[in-house]
Amino acid sequence: MKMLDKILNSGSEQLLVKAMDAASLRNEVIANNIANVDTPGFKKSEVVFSEKIKNVLQKEKTHVKLSLTDKRHMMSSKSPGIGAIQAEINPCDNSSYRNDGNNVDIDVEMAELAKNKIYYDAMGQSISSEIKLLRLAIERG
Repeated sequence: MKMLDKILNSGSEQLLVKAMDAASLRNEVIANNIANVDTPGFKKSEVVFSEKIKNVLQKEKTHVKLSLTDKRHMMSSKSPGIGAIQAEINPCDNSSYRNDGNNVDIDVEMAELAKNKIYYDAMGQSISSEIKLLRLAIERG
């Protein structure tokens, strides 16, 4: 059971799940921005996630790599930093190009919504591929 848990909760699967969660949150934030496009004084928000991933991956490059001393040892693919990553919602209240104080540009938000859908679908396909590979490995032993 522990081996199956390690396989299903490896670093890549954790990262893909976190990325899908962030994309889902980003979709909600963009929808909120769009819903408030005509609200005077409303300030849009953005989701920060990819910068956090980059920071964790940069920190991992500086850590000492363990070496395998026996061919029966298994390399751990689980990243200790990935589990702690959470997407954040940041308000963008530093700009306003409209007279009513609102800073939502509907064209930008619609483009971001389309971009986020493509991203979410790509993460879903990646998870599906990981599961297919796992199934193939189990079936062919």
